[in-house]
Amino acid sequence: MKCTVFISIFSLLMITQLLLYWHVTLNNNKYLLIVLFDGFRWDYLNRTETPHFKSIINNGVYATEGLNNEFVTSTLTNHWSIVTGLHPESHGIIENEMFDEEINKTYIPLYRDKNAHNDPRYYDTGVEPIWVTNQLQRADGRTGSIMWWGAENEVKGIRPNYHMPLDLNVDYYFRIDEMIRWFTLSKPINLGLLYFSEPDHTAHLSGPDSENVTQMIKYADDLVGYLIKQLKDKDLIDTMDVIITSDHGFASVSKTRLINLDKFVDPNLYHMVHYTPVAAIIPNKGMEEEVYNKLKEHSEQNHFQVYKKSELPERLHYKHNKRVTPIIAIADITYSFISQMPEENFTQAGNHGYDNKYHDMHPFFMAFGPSFKQNVKVKTFFSVDLYPLMCHLLNIVPQPNNGSMDNVAVLLEDEQSHTGSIYSASYLIYLLIIAVIILVFTSFNYGYRKCPFNPKISTTRYYSQLPS
Repeated sequence: MKCTVFISIFSLLMITQLLLYWHVTLNNNKYLLIVLFDGFRWDYLNRTETPHFKSIINNGVYATEGLNNEFVTSTLTNHWSIVTGLHPESHGIIENEMFDEEINKTYIPLYRDKNAHNDPRYYDTGVEPIWVTNQLQRADGRTGSIMWWGAENEVKGIRPNYHMPLDLNVDYYFRIDEMIRWFTLSKPINLGLLYFSEPDHTAHLSGPDSENVTQMIKYADDLVGYLIKQLKDKDLIDTMDVIITSDHGFASVSKTRLINLDKFVDPNLYHMVHYTPVAAIIPNKGMEEEVYNKLKEHSEQNHFQVYKKSELPERLHYKHNKRVTPIIAIADITYSFISQMPEENFTQAGNHGYDNKYHDMHPFFMAFGPSFKQNVKVKTFFSVDLYPLMCHLLNIVPQPNNGSMDNVAVLLEDEQSHTGSIYSASYLIYLLIIAVIILVFTSFNYGYRKCPFNPKISTTRYYSQLPS
């Protein structure tokens, strides 16, 4: 009797606690905004006065040496890794340009051709970006994307609820206003992704160490100040977690550091999918050994490495994908490949895409909001760790990923609760079912053995057969 009562009370308390936890986690009113400045290198904040960025550092969290991002250190690759938590070999967006034998068409990024019509299978590979998970798992899950690379594609039949397509002419302040508007609708978004193409664009033209890039750093700081003001004016500041980061860093390049591949191998022997600083090479049929050997012969003395696909270092998390070409050549940092073009036609002053072992390829990171600690600095972590962090902040169950919540838990105000979010949906339901089963079983068992015969009950014949 006492044991049964104890179990019943315990079960009721368990159910009450689970329902309370469910209410708190699934009905919180926090929002999440991801802001990405393309090509914002980890050390850019040391270049000039940035009062708004510095205010976030003092009142939020900051990675002093930036993030360890993904190879290839390109825009599309790292945008997709951030929102999936996967290495490129797992998610398939291996470069800004890529070729898939099954699709039999080269992927052309929209910044090269805004009218490009790419096959949706490039992105819809079974991988689930965070907005799809957000909109599938949460009844109130709504997403707004402003020019986030990849969000223009339908994945699992889903796009962000609101999406502003790529248009580099759209005013940056208007982009902020539109994002704020989505967060203040009668049915607001709970996840926003906001993209700015600077300082990347200017660094390509003028070089990352130029005064023009310094001015863009100041401009980014002004934009952040405006964003914070809008969050305060719209009473969002106390409920908004904001992550500010980038996809990659930058290195200076010039005509004095060119690697002309035509000097080493006949360009008619292969097709080049992507040129520099990672040359993705598809040799003509039967020509793989000849192309590889000629490049290998000249690589060490000419500032590049060349690999067959199978030879690529495991640390790059790159070779185990069907879209990786049979031969990959990687230029040393600050060097550039050219082919079938005169050297004087090379116009870039800055570039990225190099091996992610180089610190100059790493992007910056900072965050603030009610979920984050204040004035906390860490050295670095991986860009794929952002995905489980974002899932935790949104209270959604992450898809399989290469990130680790353990690497970023130290950033959170309630550091010890970071594993709790996995119970916010299916796991929590399982626990609730177990508690109900325990309660029902113990109640039935007690009633079955102790309930007295009552002739007024129409089911007398059943109770009359009960053992005494």
